[in-house]
Amino acid sequence: MRKLRFRAPRLRSVVVAALLIGVAAFVGKALARVHVRHVTGTAVVAHTDCLTCHGGGAPLEYVRGTAHPTPFDIVAGPDGRTLYVACGPTRRVAVVDLTGRTLSRWIAIDGNPGGLAVSPDGATLAVSLNDVGAVAVLDAASGRERARIDVGLEPAGLAFASGGATLFVANSGSGDVSVVDVAAQRERLRIPAGREPFRVAVSPVGGQVAVVSRMAALIRPDEVPYAELTLLREESGRVERRVRLVSAHQAEGMAYSRDGSRVLIPSLRVRNLLPITQVARGWVVSGVLCSVDSTSGALAVLPLGTVNRPFADPAGIAISGDGTRAWIASGGGDQIAAIDLAEALAREAACAPDAPEPQALTRTYLTSRAPTGSRPGGVAAVGDIVVVSERLSDTIALYSAADLSFIARIQLGPVLEDDAVQRGARVFHDASFAFQGAFSCRSCHPGGHTDGLTYDFDIDGVGRNIVLNRSLHGVKGTAPFKWSGLNPTLKRQCGARFAMVLTRADVFPDAALDDLVTYIESMPPPRPNGGSERALGFPIDAAARGRGLFFRDTRKDGTPIPPNARCNTCHSPPHYSNFGRADVGTGTRLDTSGEFDIPHLTGIGRKAPYLHDGRATTLEGIWTAPGVDDHHGVMTDLNKADLNDLVEFLRGL
Repeated sequence: MRKLRFRAPRLRSVVVAALLIGVAAFVGKALARVHVRHVTGTAVVAHTDCLTCHGGGAPLEYVRGTAHPTPFDIVAGPDGRTLYVACGPTRRVAVVDLTGRTLSRWIAIDGNPGGLAVSPDGATLAVSLNDVGAVAVLDAASGRERARIDVGLEPAGLAFASGGATLFVANSGSGDVSVVDVAAQRERLRIPAGREPFRVAVSPVGGQVAVVSRMAALIRPDEVPYAELTLLREESGRVERRVRLVSAHQAEGMAYSRDGSRVLIPSLRVRNLLPITQVARGWVVSGVLCSVDSTSGALAVLPLGTVNRPFADPAGIAISGDGTRAWIASGGGDQIAAIDLAEALAREAACAPDAPEPQALTRTYLTSRAPTGSRPGGVAAVGDIVVVSERLSDTIALYSAADLSFIARIQLGPVLEDDAVQRGARVFHDASFAFQGAFSCRSCHPGGHTDGLTYDFDIDGVGRNIVLNRSLHGVKGTAPFKWSGLNPTLKRQCGARFAMVLTRADVFPDAALDDLVTYIESMPPPRPNGGSERALGFPIDAAARGRGLFFRDTRKDGTPIPPNARCNTCHSPPHYSNFGRADVGTGTRLDTSGEFDIPHLTGIGRKAPYLHDGRATTLEGIWTAPGVDDHHGVMTDLNKADLNDLVEFLRGL
């Protein structure tokens, strides 16, 4: 009895204390929202607390999945027996014996391998390491690293010049191509090459190198997008010609015809200036093969799909030894197609880039298709077989070059149990969920990022509320979603809304939607591309000065800045957003409202273009756009040097 008498008052105290804490938390949350609405002038505040603006907030944590091999790039040695496979997440290169059809060994690398190239004599293997901005030069036989050469940011595809003494490297992060002297182990020069240069190919007849940018250029949102093909002289690196691939986008593969007369680039063809009502006709995004005359730069756009059978997310391409055939992977359709090149090139005159796609022609040159594993990417032609990397199946598949009949599948390491991240990645890259299987989530969000294009979603009227596609990197914990801030969860954003507005099909099944959300929440913000610059070997403090400007509460003349005009009121750490909405003077006559979701700024330096309609192609343009003035934070007292400092701080977030 004594124990009961002792515990009862203590239990009542605990219960009362818990209730008081709960009430205080509820009231505090409500008061915090009232305060934020008052300070920022926004009508709706989704969720916030005192720590959102006052204090560091919670650390940014993202879902972690199992590291799968994820075979991205493949390249065959000149002996026709050896295949090298870049398995970035495991920081290894797999060496496959094509004769024995087995995985023979692994090469461990201190870096994330993204692209591969083998020297003409087969003795040297070059590996781009996209996380460290370097190329590892390896002895192909032993796997020993001979040298590590610094190049640009996030190197992707690369290729040896015909003599093997020079290496051309596409730097997707810095938008240029490095010309590397292999013997001297140094970068000789660097050349601008479009937005996210991704693949490099060397003409089989020598003299020319082609570099294709994966992403469309940053232009005005009402202009027709285009990717860039940069043609270089092999011996000097001099730019010979820059070709606009009109409406082409997300080119991840490229090859020369065997006579060197054509550069062949599978890509998406986007018509983002059309309203999304045209999804039902296949007129918003479609798979095509760009054929560029390597001498004149003339462009033809050959369709790869038909009216009722699209070719989603074209990826890698390989050309047969005799030059008569090509094989192209459909990354969203989980298939590989064979192309009769002579028939295809004979149709170029009917496939002008400014004309509608004559999809009926596809049947004259697309000779066969074969199913593959999940998300096929790299393709290589080795003798009488065609090799395909099945990225989300962790396998390499072999097909007969004669008729695409299946030969064998090679597992890259032990079979790993699927987790939600891996399953969600498959959903993200699977076009079968969209109308007629025309496109996937990846079609607009390459690598989970953004294509940088604006779209007219007709749900609120054709020609109204045209908005920029936003990056998915770092979105966990940043609800609400959409520029209007109307979707409270990712499940709502990616489920019912996605089906109603974009796919024009059934919503994702519940389990698939859960996995998709987990996959999206596993993506951290893009790596910062600023904040650590040096001049003459000494660190410069531009980012520190910019941070002071971002968190300032007075003008340069000492007068106070109202709370609702301070940068950090709306953009507070750790996500640099208060998750509300605000009118910063950027609305147009096409917008129903001038009030938009306050975006999080983590990784903002890698998320161009900016503003809700993409009109600002640079961070500077956010404040220099017409009509912004001091609506978007107090900025008119800053000079150009101050603005540069502020931008440098933002690039480092």
